[in-house]
Amino acid sequence: MNDSELRYTFACPSCGSSFSISLERIPPVQARFSCPKCGKPMDFPSRDEARVFLQLQANGGAPTPSAAPPSAAPAPFAPAPAPEPEPPVGASSPEPAPHPPPAPRPTPPPRPLEAPSAPAAPDKTYRVQAKGFENDVFDRRAMRNLIRTFAINESDWVVPGDSVPVKAAEIAELKSLFELRKTARATPLPVCRTHTDVVAHYVCADSTRPLCEGCAPEKKFGGTSLRVCDHCGGTARELHQAPADEA
Repeated sequence: MNDSELRYTFACPSCGSSFSISLERIPPVQARFSCPKCGKPMDFPSRDEARVFLQLQANGGAPTPSAAPPSAAPAPFAPAPAPEPEPPVGASSPEPAPHPPPAPRPTPPPRPLEAPSAPAAPDKTYRVQAKGFENDVFDRRAMRNLIRTFAINESDWVVPGDSVPVKAAEIAELKSLFELRKTARATPLPVCRTHTDVVAHYVCADSTRPLCEGCAPEKKFGGTSLRVCDHCGGTARELHQAPADEA
């Protein structure tokens, strides 16, 4: 008869409830589970111990165990170690051997002095000497956006850093941007002179400066609302006006 056909019956030691479980569902090692009825812990035998108990129960009618049956055979009694012989009277006890002194810990070598790091060089700035660029200072990212939208051309005068004005095409880092513009398949929309990452939707009527929504705020004059250039106070108009309707 295999384990799936054998059932192990046990009783809870706390509430006395009896339960039956298939032998193959019993763990191979001793385990502890809670009683399904009262919830108190019960010690289960291993699967081999339960199988031995079932054989005893079939042969001699062993009583129903309370959870785990007693172990099959107790371990043999281990004799106590023989006492050590006492030293003769008058003999002095041997002194314990002194512990060796701890080995000195090695001293780590001194760390080399690190040279102070040089301060980061400030980003190079550019100023364009042209109408609509008054008092504007740009970094290389802004110059790239202005060059690719044709706001700056090779013949425009640019002041790099604190040096003298030179043609934009004569500045090495800008010359590569002009070469890159020549390979572009389309011209991007114009960008705001102040916020070069933002598309311009307006232009100053006086300085022809492209303006974004924030640089051309709407203001009311009497009963009329107008867009005003935030840099010079002049009137701003839409950069791309719809064509007038034909009569």
